[in-house]
Amino acid sequence: MPHNVRFYIGGSNFQDLIENDNYYVDKTKYLKDLFMGENDSHVSLFIRPRRFGKTLNMKMIEAFSKLNYNNPGDKSYQEKLFLNNGRNLTIAEDKYKELRNKFMGEFPVIFVSLKNIEGNSYLKAMSTFLQTIANIYRNFRFLKQSTKIDISDRNAFTRYYDFCNQESLDIRQENILSTAEWIASNFIYLLEAMLYQEYNRKVLIIIDEYDVPLQKSVVAKEPYYEKMLDIIRQISINTFKEDISNCIFKVIATGCLKIAHQSIFAGANNFVTYGMDENPYAGFFGFTRKETEKILEYAELSDQNNTIKEWYDGYRIGDEHLFCPWSVLNFLFFARNAKLKIEPQPYWINTSGNDIINLYLKRIINGDLYGDFERLKNLLNGIPQDIVLKEFDTYPDIRNREVRFESLMTLLLQTGYLTFTDLSTFHGNVSLKIPNVEIFKCFELKLQEFYKNPDQSWTVKGRKLLKSFMTNDIDTATIIIGELLDRFISLRETGYEFFYQGFMHGILTMVAPLENIIVTAESECGDGYADITLYDEDSRTSVILEFKKSANNSTARTQAANRAADQIIRLRYAQQFIEKYCQKIYGMGIGFGGKSCVIKSLGNLAQLPTK
Repeated sequence: MPHNVRFYIGGSNFQDLIENDNYYVDKTKYLKDLFMGENDSHVSLFIRPRRFGKTLNMKMIEAFSKLNYNNPGDKSYQEKLFLNNGRNLTIAEDKYKELRNKFMGEFPVIFVSLKNIEGNSYLKAMSTFLQTIANIYRNFRFLKQSTKIDISDRNAFTRYYDFCNQESLDIRQENILSTAEWIASNFIYLLEAMLYQEYNRKVLIIIDEYDVPLQKSVVAKEPYYEKMLDIIRQISINTFKEDISNCIFKVIATGCLKIAHQSIFAGANNFVTYGMDENPYAGFFGFTRKETEKILEYAELSDQNNTIKEWYDGYRIGDEHLFCPWSVLNFLFFARNAKLKIEPQPYWINTSGNDIINLYLKRIINGDLYGDFERLKNLLNGIPQDIVLKEFDTYPDIRNREVRFESLMTLLLQTGYLTFTDLSTFHGNVSLKIPNVEIFKCFELKLQEFYKNPDQSWTVKGRKLLKSFMTNDIDTATIIIGELLDRFISLRETGYEFFYQGFMHGILTMVAPLENIIVTAESECGDGYADITLYDEDSRTSVILEFKKSANNSTARTQAANRAADQIIRLRYAQQFIEKYCQKIYGMGIGFGGKSCVIKSLGNLAQLPTK
């Protein structure tokens, strides 16, 4: 591996990334548009899916802009991070000299991250809010000693800070909760006023993940959306009060969901939302194709370019086709440390923030009022869906069955589960699709909740299917699989192999415990990995299932089943069960196409002669 390359996983601190020699995809060129561009705005809201590098970019902006509070005018901090580090960042070029002279290290910065404000109840969420405020105020305690700041403001700062730091605070008391709400609504307002008084410079305010508290309030065990919305709105109203708005240089906010700014950023003038339509910041978040090819070349993994594109590319924002940076970096991190070649994994779905997809699928499963499930199946089968984009005045309550498909699809688009097709417009009537294999996997795994639906006919059929596999009764298995596909999935001929695999795995894992049978997916067997294996320790019977996707006709399905069966023999999948002295080892290759399948049985592999 060249250059002692390191990949920054699980963090978003720009300073740590630069100082610890981690690979950095240079986004500094966008600072010029942000501070000096023709589209410069007083309040900028960037809407992007989670894990797309929003926080890292905000930390980069903070590091570039932040004033040295002890020695205003000293820019050695920025020079170390942006200019004199051997990285040749774009911002160091001569054409950015004016930008550096005017804006680098020139502003007091208030950085507020709301991504950790959550709780199963409003009281718990407010407790985390107070902890967040305490952490922010801790960095500005030096302001209490200032002689330039009004004594009333300094006293208020002390009261706010001391209140938020109390360990035994009983927020259940009405008067204490009321104080907590007041502080949460006013803490930025007070701090920006104090910084302006102290330095006589306008303040840059960064609010990262503004909508996370709203999302968490909707999916909480005890929902509290209206209360949290009022807090976020009050923060905005107070931040932009007329008596202090001239203290603000710029407000930069990020989030996943675009909520009408009148509902959140009340009172903000010159407000611009940069969503997924064509704009000067299309490549600011996420990795472009060129950036991804460069990082793969740097890691000597260019041979993985097509695979990475299939798994993590596909997000269309403006004219750019973007990769999910979280997933790409995770793959590179594990590939770098692996002794053998590794396969891509759905890293994105294992992060926090899947509440939306969980509620969405649960809603579909529990009651499909408007044909949502059929349209979801079309998406899973690679068929784009046309909708009319919705603008939200409030965060959609997915549990409310009156929320229509267009609103749900708009929500999934903005949170990263869908993207625009290549020929779609960005406004009004649009066409959406699932962006890549990773997100297909996300839906597949989450749909396993559907398989747990206690539908008696489903359970009965599942147990019959399991029995037919364990007894090598492929005729019965073929009939049952066809019935299940027809009734519950109705896959079309454009389905994906891994979806069939997830479908089968979901059924078998639901019923296998009832029969004391062990189900394993992607099990290491012989010289490869079998799609699914079944093992009954009592009877020493095992089954090896290998799946192949084909066109939707009998000949193609038969050929696919034969290829799958050949793979079981060629890669010696039966070896681990032979070593367990299984008396019966049934190998079955299954070719899927549309709503039907063909099963090729290899018989009892335990009886094959060994070499």
